[in-house]
Amino acid sequence: MSLWLRIGRGTTTFLYVVASVGLLIAMITVILNVVGRTFFGAPLLGTVEIVGLSGVFLIPLAMVITEKKRAHIEVEMLTERFSERAQSIYFGVWTCLLSLFTIALLFWGEVLQVQDALVRPDMVTPVLRLPKAPFIAVWTSGCLFLFAYLFQHFIEILAKGRKR
Repeated sequence: MSLWLRIGRGTTTFLYVVASVGLLIAMITVILNVVGRTFFGAPLLGTVEIVGLSGVFLIPLAMVITEKKRAHIEVEMLTERFSERAQSIYFGVWTCLLSLFTIALLFWGEVLQVQDALVRPDMVTPVLRLPKAPFIAVWTSGCLFLFAYLFQHFIEILAKGRKR
């Protein structure tokens, strides 16, 4: 097995584990909150914040996994009217370019926000007073992984178009 294939599989496994931990934390928090409200009359402090922070681990990594599997929804009503070549090349190229541009802008904004959060000590969550920088960094790394997979798919679409 090549080095790049092993790195890709290791990265995917890591993303699955981190996203699963985020989902598990959110589920446990919600269950504890419901049990606390029902049986003890007291909700879990910071439930909304904890679920939101666990979503930071789940959402960007789930987007990366979805892009890796190419499991996005496609509007066939629009694309089936065009030839297969037009569907794969034109729609694929423009969709990838638009996605790459959007994710690059999002990544750049997140890098600036991480830098700001590292410098300013008042960048903490409202209830639990946790620093925001690690959570923004996780979101930023998710954007970087997503950009990498989008770029890989863009290269594959261009190579597929050249073969025809």
